[in-house]
Amino acid sequence: MLSTSSRTKMKTINADSLTPILIFRRLQGKHKFLLESSAQHEGAGRFSFIGANPRKTYKGFGDEIQEYSYKTGHTYTHKGDMFVLMKRLMPRISNTTQFPFSGGAVGYVGQGTTTRFSTEQDKAELPDVHFHVYETVIVFDHVTDEVTLIYTNIDAEKKEPNLEVLAEQLLKGRENEDTACSFDPFESTTNEQFATSLASIKATLDEDITRVMLSKCILANLQGDAFSLYRQLRKKHPAPYMYYVEFDDHIVLGTSPESLIRVKGERVIATPTEGAFPRGSTKGEDLEQERKLHENANIRESHAVLVSAVQQELQSVCFRDSIQVIEAMRIERSTHALHMTSRVEGQILPMLQALDVLAATLPSFASTCVPKGQVKDNLDESNQTTGIFRGALGFLGFNGHLDFALTGKSVVIENETMHMQSTVMVTKYTNIEEVLNQVEEDEQEFLQLLEKEGGSH
Repeated sequence: MLSTSSRTKMKTINADSLTPILIFRRLQGKHKFLLESSAQHEGAGRFSFIGANPRKTYKGFGDEIQEYSYKTGHTYTHKGDMFVLMKRLMPRISNTTQFPFSGGAVGYVGQGTTTRFSTEQDKAELPDVHFHVYETVIVFDHVTDEVTLIYTNIDAEKKEPNLEVLAEQLLKGRENEDTACSFDPFESTTNEQFATSLASIKATLDEDITRVMLSKCILANLQGDAFSLYRQLRKKHPAPYMYYVEFDDHIVLGTSPESLIRVKGERVIATPTEGAFPRGSTKGEDLEQERKLHENANIRESHAVLVSAVQQELQSVCFRDSIQVIEAMRIERSTHALHMTSRVEGQILPMLQALDVLAATLPSFASTCVPKGQVKDNLDESNQTTGIFRGALGFLGFNGHLDFALTGKSVVIENETMHMQSTVMVTKYTNIEEVLNQVEEDEQEFLQLLEKEGGSH
């Protein structure tokens, strides 16, 4: 079925023989992306989004954004505040599809300073901001088993793609061959370095300070197909946010249980997550673990600090009397863990855009009130990097809708070098021993995951 409007063309096909993974593998083109969710029957999680061949790419370093047009082959440089530039450059079109995302920008925003991977074997630098703008997006509906191909015309004179040809490619095309991947670790933050940094950071926190993000890193040589690694990761650690995005010289992939922020029309939705226990092996053990998590005093205090910090952040972008905690300290289940989460909502101020909300809620050292030099010293001692690992990845639609997840457990692959970090939120109530155990378990699970070959779709 093909439907059109003044700026948007859509075609819907039956998808009972397709999966998002199969669609991605059959889709031809460059700079492909896949955004999906393990919560396939809940809200926005019912949709997976796939795309390739963006119209533009925005890459930001410091106070400069480089805009590359695939139509002209030219690069344009813009200087100024990063978020001000992004608001000015991102196309805005009032399309009214029923989907959360039907075209726009996909990419990441870092923590405010460039990510630098610096080792004896390789030196690389990633942008603070990196987005592709897609006019054509494929939407997989897990409830109806339908796939909708959507093209949004942001340039009146541009030739429109043939959605019939794209549909035929997805239904009958040949997918890329499966290949295995292997790794060889060559550098990692030591447990002693991380513990020292964690204790030093925690000691700087007091009643007026909110939170600090801290990471333990692993570097490895990776041989083989990065998408096979993603498929193993999504199988081993399914999560509400799962993503694979290709850029010119690197790939970002990962799974995340934590939403950073969503904006839908006037509604701003934050779901701060702090506190986790492993699942029980039986229903009874599961309920007992849930009770222990809910009654853990340190976790409840740390969670309350995080919720309070989110409320304060939203006050700068929402009507103050509209900010409400809709759900407090609810326990959510993932495949391997129980998570404590709350839901905070507000109404965006009329003169602001979704990017203003993202800028206000992005985790950053500046918002912790810790002196920047002091934090930087502590991080340098523990081989920390900033940028994407304390940032967020997601989409910003042409219609202004936004959905971003925290990227603390992302994997970045650049020049066959794999960079992974296990990131934790530190507050004055953080239990250092529990955090060290959690990070050690994350690292071991990830290394075990890498030893396996890519699975089937």
